[in-house]
Amino acid sequence: RDAISLDLARMVDPSGLADAWERYYRNERNAFTRRVYTAQGLGTFDELRRRYGSDADFRESVDRYAQEFERVLAEAARDDRDGSRTRSYLLSEQGKVYTMLAHAAGRLD
Repeated sequence: RDAISLDLARMVDPSGLADAWERYYRNERNAFTRRVYTAQGLGTFDELRRRYGSDADFRESVDRYAQEFERVLAEAARDDRDGSRTRSYLLSEQGKVYTMLAHAAGRLD
């Protein structure tokens, strides 16, 4: 599972990710686009989106992962006056995995 997470994290473009989260928190529509991913990541993103729509077990796992990450993020944000802790979580390896899975699941649309 860790190897899969690392692979997914490598498919996310760090500067595209930072830009997307900044835009998201400014309430910009369509902050998350395909620019967030590397060339290899685009194909993986499309496959994740397709599988999320067709595989109930996979969908349940993605939803569980996303909910847990969102819980941790909300907890971290409580005492995070300048947003640095939240930003750190979102740009971490787990944040990259969360972004790709949540985006594929339509949670960031």
